[in-house]
Amino acid sequence: MRRLGVVLALVGLALAAWPAAASADSTLSRERARELRLYDGTLLLARPGAGATLSRAGGVRIARTLPIWRLPSGAAVRVLPRLMRAGLVSEVSPDLPVHADTHLEQGDPLLAREWWVPFVGLDRAEPPGPGKPVTVIDSGIDLTHPEFASRPTTTALNEQTTSGRLEEHGTAVSSTIGAPANGIGVVGVYPQANLQVFDASHLGAGPTIGEIIQGLDAAIRHGPGVINLSLGAPFHVPPLDEMIAATFASGSFVVAASGNDREVGSPLSYPAALPHVLTVGATDSTGAPTFFTSASRYVDLAAPGQSIPVAVPATYDPTLYDFFSGTSFSSPLVAGAAAWVWTARPTLDVTQLGEVMRASAQDIAGRGFDNLSGFGRLDIPAALAAVPPATDPQEPNEDVSYVKRSGFLHRSAPPLTVAGRPRGGITAHLESAEDPRDVYRMWVPGKRTAFVALRPSGGDADLALWGPRTSSVLERGAARRKDTRGLSEHSGLKRESLRVTNTARRGAYFYVEASAGTQRNAARTPAGIAYRLSVSIVKAKPKRAARR
Repeated sequence: MRRLGVVLALVGLALAAWPAAASADSTLSRERARELRLYDGTLLLARPGAGATLSRAGGVRIARTLPIWRLPSGAAVRVLPRLMRAGLVSEVSPDLPVHADTHLEQGDPLLAREWWVPFVGLDRAEPPGPGKPVTVIDSGIDLTHPEFASRPTTTALNEQTTSGRLEEHGTAVSSTIGAPANGIGVVGVYPQANLQVFDASHLGAGPTIGEIIQGLDAAIRHGPGVINLSLGAPFHVPPLDEMIAATFASGSFVVAASGNDREVGSPLSYPAALPHVLTVGATDSTGAPTFFTSASRYVDLAAPGQSIPVAVPATYDPTLYDFFSGTSFSSPLVAGAAAWVWTARPTLDVTQLGEVMRASAQDIAGRGFDNLSGFGRLDIPAALAAVPPATDPQEPNEDVSYVKRSGFLHRSAPPLTVAGRPRGGITAHLESAEDPRDVYRMWVPGKRTAFVALRPSGGDADLALWGPRTSSVLERGAARRKDTRGLSEHSGLKRESLRVTNTARRGAYFYVEASAGTQRNAARTPAGIAYRLSVSIVKAKPKRAARR
């Protein structure tokens, strides 16, 4: 996962001024237009009415799940100003390159060299037959390789190519998951896995954000499963953020490599640093975190990632095997294990799966959570036996656009209160990195008051209320002052409560935000912060007459 320095130096220069806001501005400045022209393609999230213009400009819709389009950047610069003024585009971003590099080591492809097997408990559990699919979105794999040529339950979701530079990566990652026990080469963590592969580097030049989005879309259309992303970029790209959220909302589970940049300060990598992504660091043959694994508060757990025997295309090495290192190979071990656990425990929902994988990890670097190994090292037998937590309802629900009827997920989350039902509540939980906030709708009739209370357990949680016109709970400045209706931030396990009155005659949806508190030195746990949220609609208190 170490990024290609020359390429990403250019990316850094280009994106230094690119906004990280969740929505595009209404105009395209000269500076932004110049930045877009540095890349071959531009990604955008369109709204109804933009399709005809985008098609005429040479655009292609790259996802069915969300209306994400890719345009040649020159054409994008020409048509975007008009579309943005008309409010027909909500996100704009260059189609950035992503890269997954490895530390290479030469050696013989011997099964006995798969030192990682006892470290994850593979020698203490028998993998099941094919079940929940596990999809690898990467460079293409060599389907003629002996590990894959006669392997059953292997599905190519698009055409696979392995002719370009660094095109060995997808084959190596896929073998780490699903290389069969066929008497040759290596064996993957889940040999019988229902393996799906998507080539996100079909031109041989390496994956881009747009191609990753296409791969996620293809995986969603093949039903809920586990998706492995052994790649990343050092910048937020809003269309990818939203596609990850849509993937989770569809019932699929994303696993990503944390990165190999510990020696240069561990810059964050995306999508690994996004909510609802199981982020994986690397350990070595001593059981300790490797010298290269990136450290961050977003790491969930770790798995072996140094000197991993893998299959490679003959165009890369005529022996067909090599030894690779990197979090790129820790991530598929966890993805394969997660698919195994989900197959063996099919009643788990997507929110429970992630918590089971974290809660069952074995501590390796000090007591509790740490930034190198998260909650510990992958332990498959423990994950198969761990008691699952309660489901976390309405996820993903990090912001208003996730839950409102006209939001990008094209769903309306059930409100806590509705007309004729003046009381409601929900039990859920938060985690400061994995699930930092939950947003809910509540219906407040005209001239009525909503009383909202939050009771946390297991950690500090805060409460905020937002008005009907709120576009995001991350608003700043004048928009925040206009839309916020109250904030309660008691420390520790104290109850939070707020009131809000709908002064209009007509009823409206207001928004409730529960967020992980910022209490210092609070120990993080896999279960996070549980809370009970309740809403009661009462008559608004009449205003007192002014004294004369």
